[in-house]
Amino acid sequence: MGIIDVIVILIYFVMLVLVGLYVAKKYVKSGEDAAVAGRDLGVFLGGVGKAANSAGGSSSVGGTSWGYQFGIVGSWYAVSEGLSYLTYLPFVKQIWRIVHRGRMASIGAVFGYRWGNFARIFAGLMNALAYTGFTAAQIIATGTIIHVLLGWNYMLALLVSTAVVIFYCVAGGLRAIVITDVIQMSLIIVGLFIILPTVIFGHAGDVGGISGVWSRVPDFMTNLAGDWGWPYVIGAILIPCFFMPLTLQADYQYQASMKNQNTAFKSYIMVPFLYIPVSIMVVLMGMAAFLMYGDEFMADGNLVLPTMIEDFLPTGLIGLLLAAILSATMSTSSTCLLCATTCLVEDVVHPIRKTKLTSEKAGLKEFRVCMIILGIATTAVTLWATDIISIITLGYAASVGGLFVPVMATIFMKKATKTAVHTSMIVGAITYVTIALPWFYDFWLAHLGDIIADAPLVIALPVAAVVFFVVNAITSKKGEHGNIDIYFTDEWEKSPNNWEKHPELLKDAEVL
Repeated sequence: MGIIDVIVILIYFVMLVLVGLYVAKKYVKSGEDAAVAGRDLGVFLGGVGKAANSAGGSSSVGGTSWGYQFGIVGSWYAVSEGLSYLTYLPFVKQIWRIVHRGRMASIGAVFGYRWGNFARIFAGLMNALAYTGFTAAQIIATGTIIHVLLGWNYMLALLVSTAVVIFYCVAGGLRAIVITDVIQMSLIIVGLFIILPTVIFGHAGDVGGISGVWSRVPDFMTNLAGDWGWPYVIGAILIPCFFMPLTLQADYQYQASMKNQNTAFKSYIMVPFLYIPVSIMVVLMGMAAFLMYGDEFMADGNLVLPTMIEDFLPTGLIGLLLAAILSATMSTSSTCLLCATTCLVEDVVHPIRKTKLTSEKAGLKEFRVCMIILGIATTAVTLWATDIISIITLGYAASVGGLFVPVMATIFMKKATKTAVHTSMIVGAITYVTIALPWFYDFWLAHLGDIIADAPLVIALPVAAVVFFVVNAITSKKGEHGNIDIYFTDEWEKSPNNWEKHPELLKDAEVL
């Protein structure tokens, strides 16, 4: 990579830092401003921001790696995650009403308002841990690109990436992340979906176009289930991805940031149309890379995309596209770190402390300190694992196993009970973790078969559901139904004081 590309990257990042500082000075005055951008994002910023959050390191670097190593089966992660935003549409307006009626910013708060601190802390901890892993996955992608193109020591690249992410997130919060996402997503679409594929599948790549790649790669690469098999694809990728919007913090946080429910609904429609095409294209480029490089990168597939960019693009474009990918991975890292911090502060620290802070400034300081602590913890995760998408899908699955049944009961069942929800949370999470632990793998494989060993959710979700309904039937007469007003419109309307407590919602009363 030439000096011009380095200069382009540096200029790009200076611009992003300036945006973050500007937003911090103009808009971020409290922890809530940092976490949910003042609750007034529109359709465009919300939709592009969510798509860019998904299309960071997991789709660019990680998707190319999976295409190179496993073939077209590597696209299932991106396709199922993209489609999950459409399957989530029936729930969008309901979730928006809940988080805005309760002035919530976290998934733990959605549980805690109805069921108390145990449910709040449990959901918050699960998501804080999951998003710490997600942040690490994105930082691994960032560090890998820096390592390959600038020649830095890999460990140094990881540490620098973590430091930049912490600074960026601490400074501007969600609004700064979303604003810069618009720039990053535009460059990624142009570069990864238009320019780079044109070069690789044209004469320069010498792979015979997409049809040539499809006919020349090994047979397992063109098999939709690949070497993984359908049990793994369905149980470890499709099911967790389809259910994850209801169990992960990011979707509640984005909902809390949207100005009204119709805006939230429209923004979610945008996401798959921006995200899925780019994600499939990077998997196809990974398959092309297998023909061009052989097994050179099998030990670390994360090196494939930066190497292709450096080999095939001209000076200037190399720097611009790499800057976009680096900033996208760091932006996604920032969003994940922001989500982890929100869960830690709102769902763990606040319930344990029980006393209110004396000022908004003190709240912002607490938020930023917790963010730095989680950023340091992220560094430890990057040393433990390197497979970007595996880290992400594991986090999805663990959250779904412990929280999907409880969250459905919380927001849709008036007669659900606290004991049933608490029990389902614990049993679902323990069941998933027990089956997923590596040292139990041989036991499950020998006694229950591939589908259980590869897809613990196939057991964890039904077990959590059965436990919930059994315990709920036993305890339903005790009246442990919790606070239900913010979850159900008819109950909200029965409490006129709610409008007095939340005058800011009067402007949207016709859609609440």
